[in-house]
Amino acid sequence: MENRAIQQYDIPERAGHDAIFDASYLSDIDTYVNKWDSRRIVLVASKGLYKSTEYVQKLEEQLGDRLVAKKIGVGAHSPYKDVSEIAHLLQEHDADCLICIGSSSYSDACKIAAYLQATMRPNFSDADMEALINETKGAAVLKPAKAKVIVVPTSLSASEWNGTASGTNPSGKKQHFGLGSHSAGGPDLILMDPEVASTSPETLWLSSGVRCIDHCVETICNPDCTEEAGKDAEEGLKCMLKGLLEYKEGKDGDRKELLRGISECQRGSRQAIKGMIVHHNFFGPSHAIGHQLGSVAGVMHGLTSCVLLAPVLKYQKHDRADAQAKVLKVFNETLGWQETDAADAMTKFVKELGLPTTLSEVGVTDNTIVDKIAEKTLTDVWGGGKPQITEKAEVRKILEMVR
Repeated sequence: MENRAIQQYDIPERAGHDAIFDASYLSDIDTYVNKWDSRRIVLVASKGLYKSTEYVQKLEEQLGDRLVAKKIGVGAHSPYKDVSEIAHLLQEHDADCLICIGSSSYSDACKIAAYLQATMRPNFSDADMEALINETKGAAVLKPAKAKVIVVPTSLSASEWNGTASGTNPSGKKQHFGLGSHSAGGPDLILMDPEVASTSPETLWLSSGVRCIDHCVETICNPDCTEEAGKDAEEGLKCMLKGLLEYKEGKDGDRKELLRGISECQRGSRQAIKGMIVHHNFFGPSHAIGHQLGSVAGVMHGLTSCVLLAPVLKYQKHDRADAQAKVLKVFNETLGWQETDAADAMTKFVKELGLPTTLSEVGVTDNTIVDKIAEKTLTDVWGGGKPQITEKAEVRKILEMVR
């Protein structure tokens, strides 16, 4: 496998922000922290990875006395309490580097924490964080990070490529923090290491891959999608479909196929979100509703897309017929299928991965919770794009399709 550093995206905002595919996390981290002369490093790592493997411990040993603090574990959807704890560690130790190994909840928490280190006074509270939010836009604009940020992802939601990150406030609302655009900010280094990613629980990996598919499909189906954004998203969708099936098949024992599938998916994740980062093409209802299904009902990131993307496609079928035809063509050509409906193809693929497709399967049956999800969707930031749904009744109709 080839190992080379590239600029994350070919835009001025990402100059000096690198990514390495088929990375070797220990040697690559060592190269960069030495290059930056980082002396006060904070490490945030997955609790599961820490308990069941030696990857984190090996990195601790390598960093030696440069490691000044660590946090093991971050809650799902990046709760404010975890974000502020990381930011306080950065402030207390005047950290010059933050290393994150984990899923999207970890990378989002770390990105926000790095911004907060530069923005907030010491010992700030969750209330202080919430006060930063522009309630109209559901987002906060912060100062650029002082510390260098390295992310080693173990899931596929692609949040590591995004300069903006989301955290969940104490009332369960997902709020967004960044530098004013998705293009600006983000990690200084993204290390896509298939070996580290192979430790991810199968459900997490597959469902976060479906989240990436959601990025691709809602890019293509956005009424303002540009030709360039559409092509990138179609390429990402092909990679994700192929890579997830290779991963699934490799789980049966072919280690090379497993790692090849992971690498394919990791490359697809970059393409999946490129439309938003580079072309400023935004996502749609599946993301907006999914943000609240996750934060209100506690549904794991990724599983939200497994449940919501198909009914959104069905709901928008007549208005987005041409775009959905492009989506369907990618499914059929990549998988050798002969499906006639994009929503049905999506449902079929999710079921083949062994993942849920209804609210009841992810434990959401209470009508009060469903109503709260619909209500909060109306105030979602929609990734900075124009809301495609503005009525609560429309959201409820989509949710009712998958009760």
